Amino acid sequence: ANHVLSGGLVDCGLEAADMNGDGTVNILDIVAIVNVILGGRGVDATSATLEKTSNALLIYADGYIGGVQMTLKHGSDFNIYLTKDALVAKSLTEGNQTTLVVVVPEADEIFTYTGDFEITDMIIANSSSEIQVSMPSIFGLSAAYPNPFNPSTSINFHMSMEDNVNVQVYDLSGRAVTTLLSGVQPQGDYHLTWNASEEASGMYLIRAEAAKQVSVQKILLLK
Repeated sequence: ANHVLSGGLVDCGLEAADMNGDGTVNILDIVAIVNVILGGRGVDATSATLEKTSNALLIYADGYIGGVQMTLKHGSDFNIYLTKDALVAKSLTEGNQTTLVVVVPEADEIFTYTGDFEITDMIIANSSSEIQVSMPSIFGLSAAYPNPFNPSTSINFHMSMEDNVNVQVYDLSGRAVTTLLSGVQPQGDYHLTWNASEEASGMYLIRAEAAKQVSVQKILLLK
């Protein structure tokens, strides 16, 4: 796991770690080592689905998951907290990139987080091979950036289906300050920007509502 995150194995050690002989040491080799030690762990998964919520990344599969390896791209405000329900869970952050390895996850939750991230590389394995993974987009707001901000901040918003949507900014008294998006909108991603040059410093809420779904993001204006 340490080698997958940051290297270190050379010569005979590197050769021995390549359990499946494909010329690369990754989560598939770690899973193979686990299988040697622990034996079979049940029916292998053939597919999996990832779900990204506002504070966690979850995995749902139709069978046994032997390991997860991911590379994440993110801002400087990103923090990650790996699951404790796994045989091994390690991560390494360098600048705006984090690599993580989770071996034999025992729960749906892979990690929780603050900030926002994008998955740039991923391997999900059962006991012997990589499996197909889907990650359907869900309704919601991403983390605003920058935050705190002055005078403008931007936020991404995803519509999972065509619907009547209302995205507004509120102050803490409940007053609607401005509307960022309103009306029937098609499915897709939206990049919204709020210029608060005429508003006072303080905490505000961006609230998105559609089809009885609500997503709220706190933002802080500092002048």
